[in-house]
Amino acid sequence: MKRPRRRRGHYKRGSYISLKSGKEFKFRSGWEANYMIHLDKDGSVSDWSYESVSIDYVSNVRTGRKRKYYPDFIVEYLDGRKELVEIKPKKRLNQLTVKKKIDAATDWCSTNAYTFKVLTEVELKQMGVI
Repeated sequence: MKRPRRRRGHYKRGSYISLKSGKEFKFRSGWEANYMIHLDKDGSVSDWSYESVSIDYVSNVRTGRKRKYYPDFIVEYLDGRKELVEIKPKKRLNQLTVKKKIDAATDWCSTNAYTFKVLTEVELKQMGVI
């Protein structure tokens, strides 16, 4: 993993080379970087990718403006399960934009036979990721 750099008080950013796929992924937070390491160490995970799918959602109901949402991770397990994972601080879960993205991801997952999971600092601490 390349050394993450801090930018004027913002989140850690950098890149990580997956041990499972050999691909290089950019990350935008320390939590995402730690989760990448966790996925590589998890023996039940067969493959994972970062921001590899886009989901359309309506950002403005009045005008009908659509935007694209890129969930953080797609995780595939050895038993065939597939998950879409978003990492967010708990305090941001009540923001309207985040709720719209979560709703769009939930709909996408039900259509594509995935499960959707939002991980906050609470779950990441329980998992030992942070």
